[in-house]
This record gives sequence, structure tokens and C-alpha cells, in this order.
Amino acid sequence: MNLINNKIIAIIAAIIAFILGSILVISIIFYFFGYPLSSIFQHQTYAFSGILVGVILASIVYGNRRKELAMNLTQVLDDSLDLEIKEEDVKKVINTVQRIPPFLINVYVDKDMNAVESFKDQISKYKSQLTDEDKIIIRRILEMPIPELQNLLNKSYLKTNLEQFKILAEPKSEAFLTLNLKELKKILIEEDN
Repeated sequence: MNLINNKIIAIIAAIIAFILGSILVISIIFYFFGYPLSSIFQHQTYAFSGILVGVILASIVYGNRRKELAMNLTQVLDDSLDLEIKEEDVKKVINTVQRIPPFLINVYVDKDMNAVESFKDQISKYKSQLTDEDKIIIRRILEMPIPELQNLLNKSYLKTNLEQFKILAEPKSEAFLTLNLKELKKILIEEDN
């Protein structure tokens, strides 16, 4: 199955997969058991099974987009950081980034807010789970000059089309990034020394 480039196309393909998959499975089940489709309300369990299969098909179709995003971002990070980064780790990053609405990032950037302070406990818990390889990658990113980091964020945006990366790559985000990277260094690097 080809990977899906465009988010809109991925969503449309997932919806079509859901509809067609549900209809096809429900029709097959009803044909197999000899029930007329008009009795769908009397056999809701079978109809629900068909809908469940449709949901699974839709998630597989849309999941291909997430895999492609991870592959593209992994390539950018590998090239830029000169490190080998696992695609599974990049998928986790993408999941986290996608959960943060772009408007919220804009609010944090516009007010130069210390986002790290808000998530200090979660970051500390995450830190205890880091491998030595993870620490090397994080250190490399945290010690990048801001223009270089923003260039990396822009490349990430161009490869993934995630608005969150675009916002952070803009010049207005420089002060926000400077503050938050400094705070992250305190928690993730300086506390170990």
C-alpha cells in the first residue's frame, strides 16, 4: 500500500475506507446468514461488527500517513544531527506534537511563556526513562544554536506539513525557544552534572 502524502487525502481515504469497509462487511455477513439488509436493526450485533471492521480499515489507511511522517522526519533528523534515530521514537514525537494545537503554541510563543515550567514534573519522569542514546540526541538538540534549530524545525515542517513545526521555525519564536531550551537544559542536562 502506498504511503499517503497529504493530510486531507489521508482523511478522505480513511473515511472512504470506513464507509466501503463497513458496507462490504455488513453485506457479506447478511448474505452469509441469509438475512435481508432490511433487518439490520434486528441484527445490530452483526452491523456493529461490520462498522468495527470499517473503523479498523480507516485506522490502517490513516496510519500510513503517520508512518510516512515518521519516515520523513527521521530522514531530516538523521541528516541534520548526523545521528541514527529510531523511527519508533520519531513516531512518539509526532504523536506528541500533533496533540498540541497550533493555536496553543502561538499563545505560548506570543507571550514568551515558560512551557517547561508547566510540564516540569512530566519532563522529570520522562528523564528517568531515557537511554544513553536518547540523552545524546537530546543534548545535541538542546545545544544547537537557535537559528540552526529553527532551520531544522523548518525542514521538519517542509517534510511533515505539521503547523506546529512551522510556528516554531518562525523568527517570532526565537525568544520562546531560547527561554525554554535553557529551562530544559537545567532539567535534562545540568541536574546530571
